[in-house]
Order: sequence, then C-alpha cells, then structure tokens
Amino acid sequence: MTAVPLHKRPWRKLSPRQKMLREKSLAVIGELRNTKSKTLPQAASDNGITAKNVIKHTNGFKKVNGKPVVKKWDRIKRIMRINTNKKEKSVEIKDSRTASVVGRYHNAVKQFLNTGDKSKLSKFRNKKIKDSKGKLHKLETNPDEIIRINQRIEEPEYYEVYNTK
Repeated sequence: MTAVPLHKRPWRKLSPRQKMLREKSLAVIGELRNTKSKTLPQAASDNGITAKNVIKHTNGFKKVNGKPVVKKWDRIKRIMRINTNKKEKSVEIKDSRTASVVGRYHNAVKQFLNTGDKSKLSKFRNKKIKDSKGKLHKLETNPDEIIRINQRIEEPEYYEVYNTK
C-alpha cells in the first residue's frame, strides 16, 4: 500500500508538525503568487521553511526551464474561518480559488466593520462556499449579524509577566 502524498491529506489527518509546515508552505505560495520578484528559496527562507518542504507539502509548482514556478491555483486543503448561519465556523477548503473568495469576503467584512460601508458586503450576498466534502456554506452578509459575530469573538488575554514600574 502506498502512502497518500502530504499535499493530498485532509487537514484532520496531519500531525501538528505537518499542519505547521503546510501553513508555512501555503504562506510561501501566497507570497510567490503576489510577489513576482522573489524566488522559491528566498520566500521559503523568509517563512522559516526549506524549498524542499514547500514542494513536498503543496505540489503547488510546475517546472519551467528547469526551475520551479508556482501554479496559478492549487488543490491543497486548508482550514479557514467563515461567517455562516449567524456564527463563525471553521471549514476545510479544498483549493486556492475558494480560499481566495473567502479571503476577499474577510476583507469586505473588515472594511464594513471599520467604515460601516455595507456596499462591500453586497458582492457576497447569496454567495456559497463549498467545503472539501462538498457541503455548501452561505456567507453571512447581514450587517447586524456580522457585528454580533464579531462581538462574540473573544479577544485573547495578555498577562503582565514583568512589573515595569
């Protein structure tokens, strides 16, 4: 029996170390897609991972003239948080195109929360996200619900370790 490649494994089947390496690898891929001037080794080093591990954990590259070039999109599963049905929920997303939609949605929510401008949310009205199991999740665009969801998210507590007085 052959082992399933790391980039094809669902999030829940990864060890904590593999999850961390996948997250770092996805950060490298995102950086390479947005910054054309960096090379894979540079971006990997900046994110504290080796280029070899990035390739192993993502399969997000193709060879062009013997050099690895990041693909336009990938089928790497990742966990993302979305607002749906009046609550925040973690879902496993199956590819980078869906992850980009979720990212644009989060930016629209952030802009709404910062400015009160509801127009950014209208682009996502009736928009549904399909998770890795094929289940659809409708993105929350009701401004009142988004405010309630945001208020429910607890801020982390910071403890004073040293007395600086």
